[in-house]
Amino acid sequence: MTRLGFMRTTRRILDSVKEAESMGFEVMAAPYATITKADDREYAKIADAAAAGKPVSFLTSTAVEMCLDHFKKDLAPMLSGCRVYASGSAAECLRRNGIEAEVGEDGVLIGEEGGMPEGAAEMRAAVYRSAEAGIGSPVLHMMIAVKRGELDWLAFTSPAAVRSFFRFMDGKYGEDDSRTYLDDHVKIAAMDEPTAAALEKLGRKPDLVSADPTFRGLLQAVKDQESS
Repeated sequence: MTRLGFMRTTRRILDSVKEAESMGFEVMAAPYATITKADDREYAKIADAAAAGKPVSFLTSTAVEMCLDHFKKDLAPMLSGCRVYASGSAAECLRRNGIEAEVGEDGVLIGEEGGMPEGAAEMRAAVYRSAEAGIGSPVLHMMIAVKRGELDWLAFTSPAAVRSFFRFMDGKYGEDDSRTYLDDHVKIAAMDEPTAAALEKLGRKPDLVSADPTFRGLLQAVKDQESS
């Protein structure tokens, strides 16, 4: 059985564990962040932009999910009169909910508070806040498993998860030793190109980048790699 480690937000981790186990993985999972909703005024920016026919850009799949939670069934009709942009997992999340998106960024940027490019406030809608979950025992156990070579794969679903885990590894083992463990003791998979880019920026090119930028697509890509 393939031993798989991953980090997810607190709102996704339980469902993700169940999904991975249902596909035959032996799972080690840890939360990396807690997500909370931002002020309703941020959502009003999106509604105003769509009503005016201005383009909107979803920067993360979490931004899509938070907007679905807020607008519910009104989101797709609301966006029908404007151009919608997204990338990676955000685009796939929109498509699953009946909203087609073009690749790119334009118009009002929709994402995480403190995690978006600089720009005019009216052109940024920070629809959620992310607070790091910290180095609890699940993360610590995963780090020890990486050091000991007890995991076959680490699967990363976002740049934030990459940065969080690598920072914890560097803090515990020192940068040189932690990168040796991450290079030599485990294979690493990225869910989409932004996540792969975050890994490469930290000096660890992923062994696999999923062509399907969803969590299930990432799991299936790892299974296919193991089967081959």
